[in-house]
Amino acid sequence: MARTAVDRFEQRKQTRQLLIDAALELFSKSGYEYATVDDISNAAGFSKGAYYFHFSTKDDVLLELVRLWTESRAAVLAGAEEVRSRDDLKATLTAFFAYDDEPRWPGALLEFWAQALRNNEVSKRLSQAYAAWRKQLAEAFARAGVAEGAAAEDAASVALASHDGFAVQVAIGSPAAKAMTAADIADALVAPVEQTARRRAM
Repeated sequence: MARTAVDRFEQRKQTRQLLIDAALELFSKSGYEYATVDDISNAAGFSKGAYYFHFSTKDDVLLELVRLWTESRAAVLAGAEEVRSRDDLKATLTAFFAYDDEPRWPGALLEFWAQALRNNEVSKRLSQAYAAWRKQLAEAFARAGVAEGAAAEDAASVALASHDGFAVQVAIGSPAAKAMTAADIADALVAPVEQTARRRAM
């Protein structure tokens, strides 16, 4: 039976997804610089021609991974708009810090940050994402009544730094990452911020 246009479209979507998944695996384990287009194609089970049907360069699949990661974190922070209490805030931060659903992302993040030093497009996309997250988190801290104004903005910056630091610890397999959970970090962050904000208000 001849394949329909829908069948071909779905097959192309599946091929693209397998190539992206292979790139994520290789970048997180071997590093962006060491993974070649041949490596990605072979890991996905396709020819180099199949890769170039979907991506023009190796940078293209890197940018696609950056897009997927930033969108996944943005989706988590979409819940920040519903924060109304300290517990809501802690739950949002816990979800933002955690990578239990896709443990390969922390390793890939190290590559994103390294490539941002040399690739202006990666740098721009990451900067835009972090700026948006900082705003969302600052508003969440304020709505939760934990911090306001400049203190909320500072707290948001600390939250992002905590996310990045935890991701690094997870990526390198540090015992520290195993000793603390995302929920532990969220709890350890909220309490001191709240205390600092109270002292500033006095």
